[in-house]
Amino acid sequence: MKGRRSSVGSFRAMRVLWLVLTLTTAAQASAYEHFASPDGKLEAYTTANWPDGTGMKLFLRRAQAHDAGTLLWKNNRWIDAKWSPDSRFLAVVDHFDGHISNVYVFGVATADAEPRLLYHTPGLGTYDVKWEVMSRDVARREIILRKQVKHKTPDKITHEKVTARISSKPLKLEESH
Repeated sequence: MKGRRSSVGSFRAMRVLWLVLTLTTAAQASAYEHFASPDGKLEAYTTANWPDGTGMKLFLRRAQAHDAGTLLWKNNRWIDAKWSPDSRFLAVVDHFDGHISNVYVFGVATADAEPRLLYHTPGLGTYDVKWEVMSRDVARREIILRKQVKHKTPDKITHEKVTARISSKPLKLEESH
């Protein structure tokens, strides 16, 4: 009987050790990518959206903070983020489908304030249209985007530059997904 208790105790100890190691590994691996603001005060980072590791969530928080921060965006595929040089704007590229992406530009005053949507690409969720952030002109409140369109004609893909004006008033978000 005594031997059986010690083996049960050993089994429990091993389960606890396994759980601790699993949680530690999960916490370290939970963040996919970090996007530090140029001024070093804020960071955006991505984690898995679903328990099986698929999709992404994008959070915003103070640099070096250990809290989760504010959930800014989530999808079923992947997300990219680009800061403006003055750290006032965060462009989020939402690749929610292999054939579709959209760009959303948020005004970011501080990590404690609610980010405000100030721009989104036109035609949200348009099939075979992909967007990429190329550069920005903070003084003019513009970002330069590259739009790629895959046409129904076989092998015809066009690229164009789009100058997007960042508004000063928050927009209502009309999600495409």
